[in-house]
Amino acid sequence: MANRSKKMAAVSNRENLAKHVDAFLKAGGKVQQIPSGVSGQTSTSGPRQIVLSHKTT
Repeated sequence: MANRSKKMAAVSNRENLAKHVDAFLKAGGKVQQIPSGVSGQTSTSGPRQIVLSHKTT
């Protein structure tokens, strides 16, 4: 029974998303297709690790 409710929820989510997309497009919004492999990350410089504390000796 849980499997059926998951499927129903997925259909409901899909329908909800479709309604939101339709409203967005009707309001003048535009969808931009981004090529595969392009990142939304704006800066690649700087440290990538988080330092939680600096130990003093």
